[in-house]
Amino acid sequence: MSTRPAISGTPSAVSVLALVRSIERHRPDAPAAIAFRTALARKGREAHAVGGAQALDALQREIATAESGRAETRAAVLTAAWSGLMPQRS
Repeated sequence: MSTRPAISGTPSAVSVLALVRSIERHRPDAPAAIAFRTALARKGREAHAVGGAQALDALQREIATAESGRAETRAAVLTAAWSGLMPQRS
């Protein structure tokens, strides 16, 4: 996986993936998981402010390809964290 941001100025996929992996290691109601989800939401807002939905889509695609076996689960984590920022998919 690239260490470059998907779009200049957005959070890197590496930093987003690190947060997602951290969330996966904890129970959903654990204080650490809540803190990581808060940080992930902030990263989403930062990316959206710089590149809109395109930046979020690029980050989500890069996270999905990092470990394809976890793509669905990680997409769900990102969708929940970035609700209201990402366009609705049908």
